[in-house]
Amino acid sequence: MNALTLPDSPEDALARNAVQVQRARELLQQTLAFIRQQARPWPGSGLERASDDPYVISRFGDLQIRIEVAAALQDRARRQLHAGQDPAEIRVALAEAAIAAGHALLAAGNAEFELTGQRSPQPSTLDDPLRWKYRLIGNYRLNGVLPDDAGSVV
Repeated sequence: MNALTLPDSPEDALARNAVQVQRARELLQQTLAFIRQQARPWPGSGLERASDDPYVISRFGDLQIRIEVAAALQDRARRQLHAGQDPAEIRVALAEAAIAAGHALLAAGNAEFELTGQRSPQPSTLDDPLRWKYRLIGNYRLNGVLPDDAGSVV
């Protein structure tokens, strides 16, 4: 069974998102440590350290923002769930959090490969495709179509 055949509970979705945000944070820290301790600057850059490269600096700024946005959306979804808000709003908030967490993890993994030449194994997202979450959010916000309970979009 997977998320397309077995609906998740909102708590399951929160837990899955939290794992992805935490994994993105871990990858960010691993990549930071590598850049600080082992990386060499790009040849011809005139820099003494890879950590002085403005493109590397920008990359870490982007990653930090993506991870913090994912964490904030996760917190918002958790608050809405625990406050017992409108079920449709909770499902949309959970979908938004899942998208942000998934993209933060993907960005952190890509940056790890780009900046270190290594790629850590990542959990599969095939059982929870983000493309359906975009549709749920867009249809709700644009057309007022309430998310249904069929399948898993949380």
